Amino acid sequence: MNFRKIRKNVKAISPVISVLLMIAVAVVASLVVYAWVMGYIGFQTGKTGEAVQIQSVVTGGTTPNEYVQTVYLQNIGSTTVTIVPNQCLYVNGNLDGSITPAQVTLTSLMPGNTTTITTVTHNGAFALYSGQSVTVKVTTYGGTYSQITQQVP
Repeated sequence: MNFRKIRKNVKAISPVISVLLMIAVAVVASLVVYAWVMGYIGFQTGKTGEAVQIQSVVTGGTTPNEYVQTVYLQNIGSTTVTIVPNQCLYVNGNLDGSITPAQVTLTSLMPGNTTTITTVTHNGAFALYSGQSVTVKVTTYGGTYSQITQQVP
């Protein structure tokens, strides 16, 4: 019998405190979401200034086993982009690591400027033949890229 009296007298958290706890949890959750969204937006908008575009790709060769390629790349963004010579050019998905700084006219490309990237490939991994489709991709140090697909003349 005493047990029932004690149990009847035990009350839960008061309604005022429970409402305050719910408000506190909602505020903390909204602050976490806000911080995550602002961090994500800041990261994405920081990259919007970088934009490059392949203006043209000139292909040819002096011998049947040689493939010369000159890529004209323009910075169409609002910030300077950096090009790492031996890590910037992909031919049909394969990195052409044979490019040296002498074959890239600039490694830092100001907004609106154009640079050339020249590579000479002999018969091997990048051997391309007349009429074959080739995909050329140029990437910047910041991760932006431009890609073009065309036929080898």
